[in-house]
Amino acid sequence: MEFLGIGPLELAFIILLAILIFGPKDIANTIKTIGKSLNKFIRSDTWKTINQTSRELKNLPTRLMRETGLDDLAESTKEEIANVDSAIQESIGPVLSTDTPPGVIPKTTGSSNTDPRIETPKKSPAE
Repeated sequence: MEFLGIGPLELAFIILLAILIFGPKDIANTIKTIGKSLNKFIRSDTWKTINQTSRELKNLPTRLMRETGLDDLAESTKEEIANVDSAIQESIGPVLSTDTPPGVIPKTTGSSNTDPRIETPKKSPAE
């Protein structure tokens, strides 16, 4: 279990250091002062500006893609790839039998070679 990137052992160590530095009597006042300061900071205009800037930076790539039209280009590219893929599947469909798994090149007749692009060495008549 982590809270703000701090694990339980680290939190225990921080509490122990705080007790040693401030003493057991002053720790309550110190924590109250830190809480008030954090509350004041979170309600300030500076914090609101930081949050707004963070949101804008998070959405910047998406906004830039929309403004430049790259999202339309990406969609049209995906459609073109799908069209080319279906055209390839239609053209090689009759060549491959239905029981041949995808990615396997079928054997050609009269050759023991599994890949028709690789030539097998011919035996000489003396052998």
